[in-house]
Amino acid sequence: MRDRGIGRRGQARREKRPSLQPATVRLLEYRLGVGLGIGGLIVSAMLVRLHVQAHAGASSFCSLSEAVNCDRVALSTYSVQLGVPVAVWGMLGYAIITAVASAGLTRRRPAPAWPATALLLLGAVAALASVGFALVSKFLIGAWCLLCVVSWAISIGLLVTGWRACRAGGTRATIRSSLAEVRRNPSRVAFALAAVLVAVALIIATYPRYWEQPRSRAPVPSRPAPPEAKALQEPASAPQGPLVVVEYTDFECPYCARMHDELRSLSRRPDVRIVRRHFPLDGACNPSVRPGIHPSACALARAAICAEDQGKAPAMEDLLFANQREKLPVETLAARVKLDLPRFEACLSSEDTRRRLAGDIAAAQRDGVRATPSYVVGGAVHPGRFPMELLPPMGTVQGR
Repeated sequence: MRDRGIGRRGQARREKRPSLQPATVRLLEYRLGVGLGIGGLIVSAMLVRLHVQAHAGASSFCSLSEAVNCDRVALSTYSVQLGVPVAVWGMLGYAIITAVASAGLTRRRPAPAWPATALLLLGAVAALASVGFALVSKFLIGAWCLLCVVSWAISIGLLVTGWRACRAGGTRATIRSSLAEVRRNPSRVAFALAAVLVAVALIIATYPRYWEQPRSRAPVPSRPAPPEAKALQEPASAPQGPLVVVEYTDFECPYCARMHDELRSLSRRPDVRIVRRHFPLDGACNPSVRPGIHPSACALARAAICAEDQGKAPAMEDLLFANQREKLPVETLAARVKLDLPRFEACLSSEDTRRRLAGDIAAAQRDGVRATPSYVVGGAVHPGRFPMELLPPMGTVQGR
């Protein structure tokens, strides 16, 4: 009897212990949802800024190697969807999630369960999108963006948070309650969806397309006309033609490769002269940049210089830019353009080549160049985008 009495008293004490109610648990999850949503907003804003800088030719802090390279991801065609950077869509999504989680913290909710269900649904969409972008980064781009990975982790965290918020009151019961509320008040859901669609339409209509570079309509030759020997050594102020544009480039820079392809047609214009110089973003030869950004850029610049010594600079430049994914040895590329290989290999390690490259880098520093590609016209530096607006009208030749 005594044992039974002790057992009943113990059970009574256990029953009197306070426990977290579903509403209290949901408040904790909603607070976490607000925190994660704000974190996602901050990361997405940083990605938007990085996207703008990458398309202006600047290098970001998280371009650490070929495998971990935020700039390469930002410059890929997959970084823009529906005419807007993916990071902007991320900002919109995280803003909606933050608003939903904040609504769960208010006392005057139209339906007690709907914020939990909405948080679960939005977290699932964000997580699925993150998995998709991770696969694109791995198999199509071949590089990872650290800020993107942080955003993906936040999305997974939001999915778990939404699931826990629903689980607090029973997942099935919470979802059924939310669906019943939708059936009772479909106008609220329709209004929310309409507001989101209006926001999407406004973003698509008004967001500036800074990544869309104007293209020249002149016919594109199969191979650029070869420049005069030693053209790279001529100063920007030399009388090389009516309009002299000094281009500073890097053969590991994805945007440089894009601009190289777009500017081929200018080689036929007699009223424009492009003087190409090297500014590799590689600390091995360029003291103005940190090591590890483009670890092979100095060697590739030397290969271009040595090809130019044999009169094959344009063909070699084409191959060097096209080789950004395959990364074939420069000797293989030299053989393809039919260079004298013993002479080419001796040139790669020669003191003259080193001085030539150092001269280009010093000229870039004097001109105020900090990113690639950069174009210097009349002493003014134009980073990223070729200054098409400065070109003389087609068919005119000035200063002759």
